[in-house]
Amino acid sequence: MLRSIWLLFIYMSFLGLSTSAPFVATLGYVWVDTFRPQDVAYIVLNQIPDAMIMGVVALGAYLATDRRDPPRMSTETMLQICLVIWVNLTMIWAQAPDSAWTKWDWAVKTLAFATFIPYVIRSRIQIEAFAQTYVFSLAANFVPFGLKTLISGGGYGTNLGLAQGNSGLAEGGLLSTVCLMAVPLAVFLGRHSQLIPRNKLMALAYWGVAGLAVVTAIGTYERSALIGLVVLGIYMWIRSRHKFAFGLVGVVVAILIIYATGSAWNARVSTIGNFQQENSAYTRILVWKWTLEFTATHPFGGGFLTNVINHVEIPGRDGQGPTIEFGRAFHSIYFEMLGEQGYPGLIMFLAITGITFSRLRRSAKKARAYPELEWVAALSDALQSGLAVFMTAGAFVGIAFQPMYWYFIAMSISLNAYMWRVENLELKPETGWRGMIAHNTANGGAQPAAGGWRAKPAIPGLDGATPRR
Repeated sequence: MLRSIWLLFIYMSFLGLSTSAPFVATLGYVWVDTFRPQDVAYIVLNQIPDAMIMGVVALGAYLATDRRDPPRMSTETMLQICLVIWVNLTMIWAQAPDSAWTKWDWAVKTLAFATFIPYVIRSRIQIEAFAQTYVFSLAANFVPFGLKTLISGGGYGTNLGLAQGNSGLAEGGLLSTVCLMAVPLAVFLGRHSQLIPRNKLMALAYWGVAGLAVVTAIGTYERSALIGLVVLGIYMWIRSRHKFAFGLVGVVVAILIIYATGSAWNARVSTIGNFQQENSAYTRILVWKWTLEFTATHPFGGGFLTNVINHVEIPGRDGQGPTIEFGRAFHSIYFEMLGEQGYPGLIMFLAITGITFSRLRRSAKKARAYPELEWVAALSDALQSGLAVFMTAGAFVGIAFQPMYWYFIAMSISLNAYMWRVENLELKPETGWRGMIAHNTANGGAQPAAGGWRAKPAIPGLDGATPRR
């Protein structure tokens, strides 16, 4: 009961604060969509459409009071809009319409709201608040999982977090991927947070969150987690300024994983290179083959959950005959997108990813020329690391329409738009709490402006910026 009351208080706080700071309702939607209080509350929140209410308030608050200085229409945003339209069109020729509508109900909302987010999240403080909300919403699930894993050792298919069942964050493949994606964000927040005062204790806390995220990923016993962890380590090592120290830590962590994990974990991950002898991995290969054959005759895809019509023949072993299995999951973001949305959907998905990577690298390169924009380069690197994890670990998990990827894309668009305004106006943003809101005085200096969240920036779209001389 107390947990339900506390969650209701948080929910109402998002709604209440949005009356003075409209973007808070958008953060509230991210919290509801990620943490999913309706799944763990016993009263009120489990009986109302939490996400719909918060989404309507977020959109209404933006339209009514927060339409100043919208971002320019980026290529990524246009592709997202095209994808939203396309996934609706594929419902016309959906191969399994009854099943398709169940996934459409949440997937199209994820795409649409992620497209909307950059219009609301524009300043440094808003971008950081977005990252903080997302990381802490995830942490509520993976911190208890990680702590229990340290005690019990984890296990495949076990529910050690808040979420229960075999869907959402209770599903190991999804949980391990989002945990690894959250690691670079947590590290970034520990180094560059303005909303939470930076000190050694807070930095240690963020590193603790990042560490528990890694422990959780390992504790799920998902083979995709091992692949994602390797990619994350390599990507962060490449981006690190202290490569020797980071590499040494990576080696120590790898040794600890090898010697601290149980024989069950080692036995499971050892099947990665021997898929023909492992039923689950071999079935995925057969499903991917079926998907290629299906799209050869249905290049525009078969709509959401097309996999329910698939059937694969699994060869028998030990003298037994073959078995036929129906409705196996795609187990890959690429084959999921291909099978459901066809080649047009897959091309748009890959284009969004490629363009986002390119622009993040461009923003980071330009930001490094200014010490005041060090946070832009750091967040750009963190987002690239997270997306790299998703694109590799996701190759073995069907999570193409889950929110985390689209929220990373939305955050990337917001960050690139911020950097574009800095570059276009030839401005250098001030840092610190008083740099949130500033205006130019008669002699050209920047003085802090009062008003907190409700104050409007003197320069559209840039909180606390002064002309470069």
